[in-house]
Amino acid sequence: MILLSAYQARKFLPAGDKATASLDLGLTESEIRREGEYFIFPDGQKLGIADIKKIIKKDTMCFLVENSSIIQVAIFSEELQRYYKLVPTGYRTPPTIEISGIRMHVTKKFSPLEDTKQKINFVAPCTGTVLDTCCGLGYTAIKAAETAEIVYTIEIDPNVAELQKINPWSKELFDNKKIKMIIGDAFAEIKKFPNAFFDRVIHDPPRLALSTLLYSQEFYNQLYRVMKPGGKLYHYTGDPGSKKRGMDIRAGIIKRLEKAGFRNMQRVFNGVTAEKL
Repeated sequence: MILLSAYQARKFLPAGDKATASLDLGLTESEIRREGEYFIFPDGQKLGIADIKKIIKKDTMCFLVENSSIIQVAIFSEELQRYYKLVPTGYRTPPTIEISGIRMHVTKKFSPLEDTKQKINFVAPCTGTVLDTCCGLGYTAIKAAETAEIVYTIEIDPNVAELQKINPWSKELFDNKKIKMIIGDAFAEIKKFPNAFFDRVIHDPPRLALSTLLYSQEFYNQLYRVMKPGGKLYHYTGDPGSKKRGMDIRAGIIKRLEKAGFRNMQRVFNGVTAEKL
């Protein structure tokens, strides 16, 4: 499978007879041959200069190369009325998902990998049994699995699950035996876990308007129930509305977490940390 963005495509045009560029959004490098107006890939597929220029022009898209044609990596859900696409973030950095204009990672200041490392650091050391409540492209689960014994990760959206299969940076979700993927609604799935099961929880839900139940008192009660004493929680909040409307989403979250039984709540970058004592 060949995936390209503008970051990789720009490496093609200055080429002579040969060029070296990534064909998997920055994970590895490959050699590409040039024959006249065409670039020949290792699997025998080819693209013309016009296609390469189109990829460069549409620099917020990723493209799948299939049958020597380019296809935008994007999905429109009629059922949900949402538009999903993989958005490149750099030559050697993983893409993010954009859902109807909302990006799922902080990409203005950090790459998705740096964003993920920050989340994991808030529950350091990330060891034992870990819950990643909202999988997305799986970067949190993949990073957590580097140090954890086992990671459970939940994904509700079948459209996101399709993008996981295409995205080369999500491959470990399916290959790493320490990662257990659950397709379902985190609000329902969390009730199936036994008491005091998780050492660490990373809760990175969609924004409040899209998923009110994952910010509810009932869900926080369940988080508390499934965590072991001494367990650490990181709850991603982002900073929605705070500058424009004086909103403080974290104040309400801290209040509900405390009511659930959590202690030592702290405001941290784009979120809240808490502990079960």
